[in-house]
Amino acid sequence: MELRHLRYFTALARELNFRRAAESVFVAQSTLSQQIQALEDELDVQLVDRSRQHVALTEAGETFLPYAEEVLREARQAESIARAARDGRAGLLRLTYEATAMRSGLPNLIQSFRKAVPDVKMDLTEVDTHTQIRSLREEQSDVGFLFLPIDERGLRVRSLHVAPMIAVLPETHRLAGRDTVALREMEAEPHVMWARDVAPRIFDAYVRACHDVGFAPRIVQEIRGGESFLGLVEAGLGVSIAHHSNLQIQRPGVRYAVITEPEIPLNLGVAYRQQDDSQVVARLLEMLEQANAFGE
Repeated sequence: MELRHLRYFTALARELNFRRAAESVFVAQSTLSQQIQALEDELDVQLVDRSRQHVALTEAGETFLPYAEEVLREARQAESIARAARDGRAGLLRLTYEATAMRSGLPNLIQSFRKAVPDVKMDLTEVDTHTQIRSLREEQSDVGFLFLPIDERGLRVRSLHVAPMIAVLPETHRLAGRDTVALREMEAEPHVMWARDVAPRIFDAYVRACHDVGFAPRIVQEIRGGESFLGLVEAGLGVSIAHHSNLQIQRPGVRYAVITEPEIPLNLGVAYRQQDDSQVVARLLEMLEQANAFGE
């Protein structure tokens, strides 16, 4: 059974006239008649009652008709979806991100993408950079918004936004209330720090900068995720560090200051597989380029 058999049959069911039905599907009347007969032979069922006076569907034909119409509708939808996927207008986009990206340009990008291609389903997952790299490598995600630098074979990377690291301070701290804090002023402070295996780029950038000015940070508490570190700072366990986008999180009992002398830049970027030929991914990257969502 072929789709053309169903098209010819449904056309005849609409017109109940072989000539008009043939004209509606742009074939010769003899061709239409032969193909419907071939359909009946394949099914071993008479679908059409033919006579010189009239054409009518048999009871079996009446029963078969809605199923034939449904198959044709599904075929048209499948054709449309296939073409949409080819053009990057349908499919699935699996996107991972650091929380920092959600405090930067990612929400605007997601909103614009969903508006432009509403038939693309987005699967969004917040995970750390290390997990994102593994997910991309194992083809469990398509695009990651993560901290740079990364040097992973098979991935393409683009920098999106560079911002200075900030100090997170209890509101009663001697350095609170200032816009900037020199890094050396953090030397004697107990630190509430991200665990290195969770945030190696932030950890390494800070520790390296500390060593460059002559001290090693005294870490009294490691943190592994979420915003609980703000509560630990508020409770007075120590000072902490964060991306500049944390300035958007206003919490009583906590103050922020940009670290200077030197500034410690944190680089947020996007990564995707080098060999990925997905048009959905290409569409997102194109919009990312055009929208300038991250301000770089």
